[in-house]
Amino acid sequence: MSEPVGGQAVRPARGLMWTVVLLLLAAAGLLWAASTVPWFDGTGSPAAARDRPTGADQVPALIPLALLSLAGIAGAVATAGALRRVVGGLLALLGAGGIALWLGYAATVTAAGPLLGLAGLAPLLAAGLIVLVGGARMPALGARYDTGSNARAADPDREVWEALDSGSDPTVTARKDP
Repeated sequence: MSEPVGGQAVRPARGLMWTVVLLLLAAAGLLWAASTVPWFDGTGSPAAARDRPTGADQVPALIPLALLSLAGIAGAVATAGALRRVVGGLLALLGAGGIALWLGYAATVTAAGPLLGLAGLAPLLAAGLIVLVGGARMPALGARYDTGSNARAADPDREVWEALDSGSDPTVTARKDP
């Protein structure tokens, strides 16, 4: 369950995993919301208001970024070790790169859409950094089923067969059957 790192045992941090999952869900939701709202303040007739471009019209990468955030959940949960750090690095890179590009663009727009997009990239960056730095402390998928290489389940029937194989008589020792 815990693997030694630097001479110390690492305990899995389940709360850290849930934090990453919730951050990536928030990122996906905010990025999707940014793709659906108008990105320019429209002043004029109601017909002109309907024709205002949405986030998906302005930045087509919003929906793929939202989907990548959801895929990041699967990547963070299903991987372990170096591969999990790669997933964290990619998520952090997407978040940081998106924020860097966004800061120049969002300064010129006065609507709420770009701010939603920026608010969606921030949890993406945070989740990526958490996975990158703290990925070794997060539990691995199926780790609770790992019994170790030397551990065996106690099976009385198997013990009897092993005793017979070794040449001893298992009936000499009294076995209590329920």
